[in-house]
Amino acid sequence: MKRFPVAAGAMVLMAGLSCAHAAPPEPELLFNCDLTNGKSVTVRVDNGVPAYSYGSIEKLEMALPKITGDKTQVRAGKTAFSGGGASWYRFINGRYSYVVYSGIGKGWEFTGLKVYQGQKLIMKKACQQGGFLSNPYQGENLVNDADTGDDGTYGYAE
Repeated sequence: MKRFPVAAGAMVLMAGLSCAHAAPPEPELLFNCDLTNGKSVTVRVDNGVPAYSYGSIEKLEMALPKITGDKTQVRAGKTAFSGGGASWYRFINGRYSYVVYSGIGKGWEFTGLKVYQGQKLIMKKACQQGGFLSNPYQGENLVNDADTGDDGTYGYAE
């Protein structure tokens, strides 16, 4: 009878030690998309700020913001359309904006990546599968494109 409490106590101690050394949880996944060009794009909440990754399994080609947690280079947006709406995150890298986007309206639907140089759309790739995932994060503490007037540029699928 005396062995059980000792064994139970040892198990509790071992469980506590293994928890103390556990790795931190993965950042929250917001967007995950396999593009038509064979690349993938993901957006995760990292240190309270969405972080963009683009590339293939073999090679990460771009990660934004360049400084982890720098929310000054990340924007969020939502807009309503007749018969639908859209939401997006925009990652700013100099004169370029990388926009992960999902929207639907009368007669159209688009989920994917749009790349702009200034306000000119220079690339648009649709998701073959994936897109925004159900997540409680809604761009809290980010500048909203509607507040800067940029929603007219980046808020449409074109």
